[in-house]
Amino acid sequence: MRTSTITDKGHSPNLDTILMIEGILSKRHEFASKNKLRLSLPKQLQYKTFNKILDYLEESNKIAYNKDGSIFWIFAQGPKFERLEKESVRLK
Repeated sequence: MRTSTITDKGHSPNLDTILMIEGILSKRHEFASKNKLRLSLPKQLQYKTFNKILDYLEESNKIAYNKDGSIFWIFAQGPKFERLEKESVRLK
């Protein structure tokens, strides 16, 4: 895991921007590179802000990187996951 840049001052992303990137990643599930993801965004972002969002998503276990630099959406969500979570047995 990379050193956290979430607490750095400046280039603070707003919630709409974070949700925009989360939405694109959760729909496509995979991008070959950061640049491919960045080019698919409907609006341009400063590179430091873009990287800060990706760092946040990685630290919150929503994305992971492959050795070749590709980005994967790994966050489990949706009705099927919620049903499985409710039906699962909690271990003590």
